[in-house]
Amino acid sequence: MNRGTQSAAPAAVMEMAPGGMSRTAADRLAALTVRGARAACAMIHLTDGANMRLIGGHALPAGFEPMQRVPMIFTLGGQVLRSGFPVVIGDVDTDDRVPAEAPVRIVGIRSYAGYPIRDPAGAIVGVCAVMDYLPRRWQPDELTAVDDGAQACAAFVAEQRAHQGERAQRLFLNTLLDSLDTGVAACDADGRMVVVNRSLRDRLGVSEVHGHAAEWAGTLPVTTPAGEPVAAREGPLLRALHGGDVRDVEQVLHTRDGRRLMRVNAHPIADGPDHRIGAVEVFHDITEARRAEDLQQMLSRAKDEYLNLVGHELRTPVTIIVSYLELLADAGPDTPAAELLPLIEAVCRGGERLRRLVEALLELSALDAGRVPVTMEELDLVTVVASAVRAVGERAAGRGITVTRHGPERMPMRGDPRRLAQLAGALLDNAITYTPDGGTVGVTLAEAALAVTLDVADTGFGIPEHERPYVFDRFYRGAVTTELAIPGAGLGLAIAKLIAERHHGTVTISPRGARPGTNVHVELPRDPSQPGRVRPR
Repeated sequence: MNRGTQSAAPAAVMEMAPGGMSRTAADRLAALTVRGARAACAMIHLTDGANMRLIGGHALPAGFEPMQRVPMIFTLGGQVLRSGFPVVIGDVDTDDRVPAEAPVRIVGIRSYAGYPIRDPAGAIVGVCAVMDYLPRRWQPDELTAVDDGAQACAAFVAEQRAHQGERAQRLFLNTLLDSLDTGVAACDADGRMVVVNRSLRDRLGVSEVHGHAAEWAGTLPVTTPAGEPVAAREGPLLRALHGGDVRDVEQVLHTRDGRRLMRVNAHPIADGPDHRIGAVEVFHDITEARRAEDLQQMLSRAKDEYLNLVGHELRTPVTIIVSYLELLADAGPDTPAAELLPLIEAVCRGGERLRRLVEALLELSALDAGRVPVTMEELDLVTVVASAVRAVGERAAGRGITVTRHGPERMPMRGDPRRLAQLAGALLDNAITYTPDGGTVGVTLAEAALAVTLDVADTGFGIPEHERPYVFDRFYRGAVTTELAIPGAGLGLAIAKLIAERHHGTVTISPRGARPGTNVHVELPRDPSQPGRVRPR
């Protein structure tokens, strides 16, 4: 390889500045080593990756501190690391092993004895060395003292690194717990709270949690799903502390952001069969999951109801059409037209009923999905409602039902005339459908400064109180519908409600007091571009 393009790896260095472990403990150990070896000074280095860092010393030469980073190839400590054996030098000036750039030469050291510091696995992790300013012959007991210092330093290093490992593990665990969306709380064997992670603290709106688990359980804002309070002694954490294993208990946690449904597990923490050291409680937020389950069940029920209802409503006209078509097919070629006309009219009625049902389904789907544009323009609501009344006039007259209209002669507003006519028609059709022959249907229009109202009141069968919350649900048909076999798909009021909402209005339904029948009340803003003006009564 071309020497000019070769990238040189950074040289390992020995740092003379203190760092790493506890300086006080390392200094004391260095002082003891100096006394045992009867030396002038001592220093303790530990490895730091490919480098070495000074962690302690005693009576170090003044020139050592400025030399904070020295290449290890120039140091005697580096020789100890490379060889793995002690390095003992009686006279620095005459020993060929001492590099010319060695720090000991610069600061005037003449004799040196350095021993490797090994970890429990035997790997060299540092150097313990003593020095003197005069040449000397190191005595066996002096070298033993240095070796003992290195061994003591090894124990010190092992303990410090164990503490570091424990601290790192604790930091890792705390960070892991605080990163969870799941709430976690734990106590020790005496019941003292030792952990409440960030997720749970945030939900409770507290920064710290202290005290006994009993106090914690007593102040925890939880109830059963039915709203009943949970006694502190029945709290999952206390039960686990006493040896119980709690699984899949549902509780409602009342947080500052509202009610959250929790699935709570709690388990004792033990380091042996008969030695419990604490307990842990875990809160899993299942609010959204439960809502999704409930919604899925509602959708499944709605789908079944839809299929049953639509299947029934479709089956009737289809059966009529097929039956009369079969009769037409069986008629001979010489059958008089007068006999065939009633069959053809019956087929047309069935087809018309089928068409209305399909149109209602498509209309509801389009309104619900927002695919139907609502065109706002200036209109007269009286004219729109009068047209709807005329449209049902023939049907009402055929059953002897009287339809009356009351209100001002004009009622200007902004809205979609076609959709508002559809709304009024749906309410009138519903009133006539559920009013016995000979009854009455009254249409009343009224106005205020910012809103207009439309009331459609009938003398029909009325709606039981327990059914009123559901009358605007699509496909809903009350008990009277089934009892009297009244045809319909239960879509008219649902469509009317959607049209009112698209105009930022409201639709409500109520009984007529002591009189029989039902009143449907519609309230619309004069200008839907200013929503929020209308409020449900």
